[in-house]
Amino acid sequence: MIARIRKNEELTSGYFLVDIEAEGIGLHEAGRPAAGRPAVPGQFYMLKVGQSTDPLLRRPLSLHRKLTDDSVRFLYRQSGRGTALLSRLIPGDELDVLGPLGNGFPIPTGIKHALIVGGGIGVAPLMALADYISDERQDITAAAFIGGRSREYVLGADEFRRKRIETFTATEDGSLPRKGLITHVLDDYIREHMRKDACGRSTVCGWAVYSCGPKAMLISVAAMAKKYGIKNYTSMESNMACGIGACMGCVISVLDGGNGSSVYKKVCDDGPVFDADDIIW
Repeated sequence: MIARIRKNEELTSGYFLVDIEAEGIGLHEAGRPAAGRPAVPGQFYMLKVGQSTDPLLRRPLSLHRKLTDDSVRFLYRQSGRGTALLSRLIPGDELDVLGPLGNGFPIPTGIKHALIVGGGIGVAPLMALADYISDERQDITAAAFIGGRSREYVLGADEFRRKRIETFTATEDGSLPRKGLITHVLDDYIREHMRKDACGRSTVCGWAVYSCGPKAMLISVAAMAKKYGIKNYTSMESNMACGIGACMGCVISVLDGGNGSSVYKKVCDDGPVFDADDIIW
């Protein structure tokens, strides 16, 4: 579909928020699975920037916020030619958009508390999840854990707080009061609440972790969630060419059921959200 830029502003150094609009852009397109149903947190879109074949490939961007059925917001980092071109677009400019694509964050029956863990640009799909929980699932409480190398890389903390979500931040350089890795803050939080609200050995009942960020952070979060017996759903990043599972260019290795062998799955089509216990890191 052809979408129009509504707003495209630099949030902090090298990070931008862009709002785009087109009829039904926040819904699944006709002819696709779940046609007419809303985009869900964790899904993504493929954006073609520029009017030529350079750059040739579309750029995948996670749904950051669904504003209406006809408008969505993305958070992106300027990191190459495609995103540099995107950052120069102004209100009224048009671009070709495909989506929503992929599978979003599941919220299984029985989940009562969500731990939202993001690092850097990994916050992008997690804000849509926070919106959904805050607006549609008042039966679920949430806590957000946002980390970055320094203050300017801790994105969205104030937005989480505006959603009345308890929010913790940490920076590696100490430019925020808590110095260190956000995973240390998460570990402290889990251990404290396990002492208060444990309902089984090494288990916090009704909790789930939702994570996105640098691979090292995701590995640490996955190990921590497994140790405490908390389900962990991870949004994976990968270079994508098509976004619809045709090119096989974004595969990752995952466990094949309970037999201990591995298979390759496509981040775009089978993901981007996976059960972290299935991922072969």
